[in-house]
Amino acid sequence: MGLNIRKSIKLGKFLKINKTKKGYSISVGGKSFRLTLNDKKKLTASLPGTGVSYDTNLGGKKKPKKGNESE
Repeated sequence: MGLNIRKSIKLGKFLKINKTKKGYSISVGGKSFRLTLNDKKKLTASLPGTGVSYDTNLGGKKKPKKGNESE
């Protein structure tokens, strides 16, 4: 098990920028609702404390894997 350090910068009451080993994310919102966008174009909407969240990818179409192409 490794040690992970997360650094976050709060910019105002509703905006936070997080830096982890894997990348960056920006969170907007407060205690009742939060939107998070990370550097891999993934958007998460959540209701903190309830366990309810919705994830979606904002990127374009995924490239087909090799070997799955139809000829």
